[in-house]
Amino acid sequence: MFERLARQLQSARRILLSTHECPDGDGIGSLLALLAILADDERAVRAATVGALPRSFRFLPGAEQVADWTRLDPAARRALLEQTDLVLIVDTHSPAMIGSLGDALRASGLPVTYLDHHPLQPGAPEGVYCEPEASSTGELAWCLARELTAELDAAMATCLYAAIAYDTNSFKYLRGRSATHQAAADLVAHGADTDAIYRHLFASNSRGKMRFVGEVLQRGAYAANGRIAWVRIPADLVEECGVSRDDLRDAITMLLEVEGVEVAASFLAVGDGSCRVSLRSMGRYPVNCVAAELGGGGHVLAAGAHLPLPIARVIPLVMERLTAMLGAPPEGPDCATAS
Repeated sequence: MFERLARQLQSARRILLSTHECPDGDGIGSLLALLAILADDERAVRAATVGALPRSFRFLPGAEQVADWTRLDPAARRALLEQTDLVLIVDTHSPAMIGSLGDALRASGLPVTYLDHHPLQPGAPEGVYCEPEASSTGELAWCLARELTAELDAAMATCLYAAIAYDTNSFKYLRGRSATHQAAADLVAHGADTDAIYRHLFASNSRGKMRFVGEVLQRGAYAANGRIAWVRIPADLVEECGVSRDDLRDAITMLLEVEGVEVAASFLAVGDGSCRVSLRSMGRYPVNCVAAELGGGGHVLAAGAHLPLPIARVIPLVMERLTAMLGAPPEGPDCATAS
């Protein structure tokens, strides 16, 4: 798989790299590493994301080279696409997840390829390089990097390690996958700045986040004899605390880590009257099937959905499905290796 993608990238002379809307650590780290690896005297490589890079990832080498597609004027957008032969999207294989850039790519007719570790969706486009067993797209980018270059430098290694560390929540989500630890060890050997990654990604919590986490834990409720932890989050709490999507992720993970909990769910009321649902599993029950029933998707252990219904209707709808799922035998001691 990686040999074929490497040849495709090496034959292109003008490459555009991007990732999904609201870019996260896995997509950003993978993108920045490939930006450095692919760029040379004979190849022009550019990167643009749909939305600005979150502050916590701007320490990564090369972050200043990434353009925010949403802030480019029409002329700059046209010029960027006209100067591109091949597009590589990382950490998603859904054109809908690329927002306005996806619309522009469809209109341009440019060849687009994808590198992703999310489960392959029905009707996926052509040109998808996908391995759902991998811990992260960063792990796949590390495999690709070994095909593209003889040697990683410290900056490349730092970006790839950050991608893996982010999507595994500092390796907490791994379920017996030795390949991920092998990749991490190799990146450390090549100079990955693990201290900086730890400080920026896991030890730079704002006061707003700490207040938010406290509120979530205080509001947390339990069902199914304590096997389900869930919380209703009002939109104004998110606004008051100024929290990010990553802060939301960390809060629901704390609920999941309560003793006896098998599945955790958060329900976020959105200003337009809809509801965002996030689901997490400790390992024995897959939550992506529940998310899919609700029109969403994701990983076996981490999934979600956005429902055009008020939160008061969504909560019983989801809780009924989760309770029914826990009433069946578990799929195994660990139903997945990636989250």
